[in-house]
Amino acid sequence: MLPHTLLLLTGVILTNSQTLNSLDEMYKVVELKSVLSDQLDEYIHTVALNGKTKERLQKYISKLHNESISLAKEKLEEEMSHPVRVYRFFSELMTDLADIDKLIGEGTDEINDIMEQFPKDDELDLAADAIIRLQELYGDIADFTLPRENNSKDVLTANELFDIGSRCMDNNNTCGALHYMLRAKELFEAANDVDSLMMTLEHLVDLMEQEGNFGYALNYTLLQIEYYESVGEQETVEVLKDSAEEYKYTLGGKLRAKKKATLSEPYNCEPSTYFNFNYQQLCKGETVITEHTDKKPLHCHLYTNNNHPLLRLSPAKIEEINTAFGLSFAHDVLTEREIELLKQAAISKFEVSMVVEDEKKGSGATLLLQSRSSNTAWVYDEKKVIREMSKRVATILNLDIESAEPFQVLSYGIGGFYLPHHDWVKDEDSFPGFGGNRIATWIFYLNDVKEGGATVFPHIGAAVWPEKGGAAFWRNLHYNGTPNDLNLHAACPVLKGYKWVSNKWFHQHGNEFKWPCKLDSEL
Repeated sequence: MLPHTLLLLTGVILTNSQTLNSLDEMYKVVELKSVLSDQLDEYIHTVALNGKTKERLQKYISKLHNESISLAKEKLEEEMSHPVRVYRFFSELMTDLADIDKLIGEGTDEINDIMEQFPKDDELDLAADAIIRLQELYGDIADFTLPRENNSKDVLTANELFDIGSRCMDNNNTCGALHYMLRAKELFEAANDVDSLMMTLEHLVDLMEQEGNFGYALNYTLLQIEYYESVGEQETVEVLKDSAEEYKYTLGGKLRAKKKATLSEPYNCEPSTYFNFNYQQLCKGETVITEHTDKKPLHCHLYTNNNHPLLRLSPAKIEEINTAFGLSFAHDVLTEREIELLKQAAISKFEVSMVVEDEKKGSGATLLLQSRSSNTAWVYDEKKVIREMSKRVATILNLDIESAEPFQVLSYGIGGFYLPHHDWVKDEDSFPGFGGNRIATWIFYLNDVKEGGATVFPHIGAAVWPEKGGAAFWRNLHYNGTPNDLNLHAACPVLKGYKWVSNKWFHQHGNEFKWPCKLDSEL
């Protein structure tokens, strides 16, 4: 069929992953815009259209074509490195596609097939969620509601603020909704956009009432009354007046209500408990001291695993981070060529990242939860270079390569994250095909991240920041085989740019003599 042939020839086939978490998927969308532009150009020259429809389609043809040039692959990473730009990319895409769809009606098979290839509305929701998450976790440095000295471009507009505030409301995030809706109110007032202002005030009244800020609810209700009286909508005015009287009664009468309605006091808002405190502080680069933070000096050393041939000429450069479970960092483990080969092997296999559920807690299936946002691909030791990488990791850890899972390659986009979790599970049957629990974790960092994206350990107050070609590693189990709760870890949201990592897990079976059992559960 021609449409599929067209897409295959251009190579523009999106994977089953989240587009905003993959720069390559984002570029495929840019390429699709170019393909759609060409097909629409052919369409307007072969189908009889009225003048206005043809004129509007011509504008979209030019826009799509120009965007496919301005967002060339070498420019895309820089352009899509900011959360607001990513959100705007999807927002404009969804709006444009919806309008094009209306203009072409039934269209052609070719155009319809291309339109079907584009990301769906849920990508815009993911981009909005990313902005909300970043602001909640990082605070002022990720507040995109106000212009900054060095950046006045990447600031949310009034309509964008309203849309993101509405998304917060859908997620029952009242504090977040207030943050965005209040700023939207200011901008709508400044622009004298009365219709949008009234809609915003309506939401603000409900939100303030939910949080017990009845003085604010009264103030915004009085503003609505003033407007609707001016346009003669008396029925609406009467309903609002009834609400105002209820707020006055709740506030203790007219005099107290009048004082409260001046908004001289800050509003109350119950902050989100979505993020663990230590997780949040560590992600922001702040120092966290816990009872398990190492008090003794830590060391750096060259490691050869008893002069193993793979390490004799190029010893591993090991930096200790915490001794509670052997958390360490190996510098300069991968070459540039190896990194690119691993990334290229993963790109076509990406799927939306899931969470392995412990069989004792549920079905044992993998679940998509709001505890993470990234794309995942599994890369097996099929190529010589990949096999050599696996052997190098096993040698540094002194573990049996046969006990290892394939490389799990992860791509995190703007706001990409993974909440605190363990790599071990209580029920070892959750890892079919592998013997026993995950005894050790190894994480390769495949790029330097512009901002954010640390791997943090809330129980010990440690953070590992991405360093291209390096790797973090640690023991998941005590030497007696029981899980070690201290290695709880998490991926901090990416604030700017993209993050690539690759995990490799080793299991117990086959390593009984490599890491022999000890009875002391503290080891």
